[in-house]
Amino acid sequence: MSTTGEAVRPLVLPVALGLGLGGLVTLSPPAAAVALVAVLVTTVSLRWPPVLVAFSFMAMIFDKAGLTGAKVADFPVTASKLAVGGSMAMWAAYTALTRERPLRWHPVLTAMLAMALAALVSATHANAMKVAKFVIFGLLMMNAMVALTYTMLAEQPLRGLYKFMAAFFVLVLVIAVVSAGGGAGEAARGTGTMGDPNEWATMVMLLTPLLLGGLADEPGWAGSGLRLSLLGLAPLSVLQTESRAALLCSVFVVPGVLWILRSRRGELAAIGLAGAIGAPLMLDLDAMFDRFGALVGRAGGQGGVDDASLDERTVLLKQGLDLFRDHWAMGSGPGSFGKATGYLSPEGKFRPAHNTYLETAGEQGLLGLVPLALFGVAIVVTVWFAWGAARNEQARARVLGAGLGIGAVALMAATLGLLTFAMFYLMLGVLLAVAHQARKAPLD
Repeated sequence: MSTTGEAVRPLVLPVALGLGLGGLVTLSPPAAAVALVAVLVTTVSLRWPPVLVAFSFMAMIFDKAGLTGAKVADFPVTASKLAVGGSMAMWAAYTALTRERPLRWHPVLTAMLAMALAALVSATHANAMKVAKFVIFGLLMMNAMVALTYTMLAEQPLRGLYKFMAAFFVLVLVIAVVSAGGGAGEAARGTGTMGDPNEWATMVMLLTPLLLGGLADEPGWAGSGLRLSLLGLAPLSVLQTESRAALLCSVFVVPGVLWILRSRRGELAAIGLAGAIGAPLMLDLDAMFDRFGALVGRAGGQGGVDDASLDERTVLLKQGLDLFRDHWAMGSGPGSFGKATGYLSPEGKFRPAHNTYLETAGEQGLLGLVPLALFGVAIVVTVWFAWGAARNEQARARVLGAGLGIGAVALMAATLGLLTFAMFYLMLGVLLAVAHQARKAPLD
């Protein structure tokens, strides 16, 4: 009897699943297809948890396109939120079944909690919870995602994840490059999957050095193909956005990427030659020179240089500094910048700060700026010590690549509101895992 029971027990789950799917096929074929996908995702996730990061990565690239139209307590439900929520549930199931460590902590996470707490205190003081809740809960969600990503990847081989993310991102870059430039003026600027040229440039500046750091030692045609694709498509996509902030940011990123790939001189030379020949054919050089020329003219103090975007940002900077002087301690409340400054666009709409640091200073005062500064210091210290403790070139390339990507977002944040930019925090979790592995024997 006992022997029979032991023989039958392994068949119970497959039979139950088969009967369940059979019933769903009979009642609703679409529901059966969804259930089958869910079963496959669950099975793969329980066997190799980094796939959860891959799913979140794909969802976040299409975050702006992933709006479902549904809302929960005024919060829009997006593909990335669903992916992160599902990942949390799957990781909980995985740790329950395997007794793996469910959570790892890091000083960066402590700084993030301090940022959320500061936003909460500022909102309470300003009685601005109605609009501040998006910042507060956004920061808490980002904190949970960084902790989850770091914990899942810290003891896992990352080579397969790097290759998957790079291949998927190359496909997205191809679509972005081909679809860019379909209009005139602002409509001609590339926006990728983000719907905004500057946000898309930020995405590319974040992911390209990080992925190249992970692929620096990838052998064979697959490694060369992915590296060449990223090196060719990413700069082209950024130039199509005509983002002046990204152009300035590249002065920081490009030397680091060249150092990471210093042993791949042939690939660098090939892509440089291809870019010199192909870029003039695929870019609107006149529009680019006009935009960049306006920036240079303003920086050089030339009069008569007309640029609506620069004019608006200049006014917003002055308004934001005035707001900080008026509310230097605890700010006017998260999410209140537009109404608190009173600046209206020509269309009659309140405008955001277009500057994460200015936004934090005006909305949260010193109360918010201090934890934000500690957050930045914690990241820099993490990268610095991981670099010094790295056991081999692979680890150093991964640390530097991730550090460059995170640093690029920190620079772009001076021109955009990126306090809850989801992909930044997902890649921050990757950086923490890479830094952790750099101090240990390589896991590959």
